[in-house]
Amino acid sequence: MRVDRFVLDNNIWVSYLITGKEQKLIDIIADNDLTVFSCDELFAEIRRVLNYPHLKKFNVNVSYALKVVKGATVHYTITYPIKRYVPLDENDDYLIALALQTSSGFITSGDSDILSEKANLEKKYKKLKILTKAEFERMFV
Repeated sequence: MRVDRFVLDNNIWVSYLITGKEQKLIDIIADNDLTVFSCDELFAEIRRVLNYPHLKKFNVNVSYALKVVKGATVHYTITYPIKRYVPLDENDDYLIALALQTSSGFITSGDSDILSEKANLEKKYKKLKILTKAEFERMFV
């Protein structure tokens, strides 16, 4: 398993951004020499989520947020078609595909649909581990 290669779900990025703690995440990435992958689908989802009415109150500048994510990640273009990995939400399939196509060892997510598939995905893809935000932070803080 590659312990230095990660995919971070949009909800992880958004969590750090709306709490103003994105520098903590950037420091974790830099201090531990992690390679974190992103893709166009992730950027589109971050843009969409930060424009939700209930998140607008946090006044996160979307352009700034995307610049932070782009600056901290390695962009990868997903090869299509991709399989169905998350039966309850096909919109999450790109994250699994991104992790598998980049040989990432970890996906960090707070998404209940992904977390509910954790055991199945880890059993099927032996070199992939799915972490919550708290588990991710415990690895490095």
